[in-house]
Amino acid sequence: MIEIRCPICNHLLIKANDCKGEIKCTKCKKIIKIDTNNKDRVSRTKE
Repeated sequence: MIEIRCPICNHLLIKANDCKGEIKCTKCKKIIKIDTNNKDRVSRTKE
């Protein structure tokens, strides 16, 4: 299992084996794009 954290505030978002999609950080309220198939697990944030 991989721990995926917010790149802005380092808050734990999800623990998953495979995940692709978007999730909103409950701490800093940014939307994070997640793709665990790529080497870059967390890509960009939307404002």
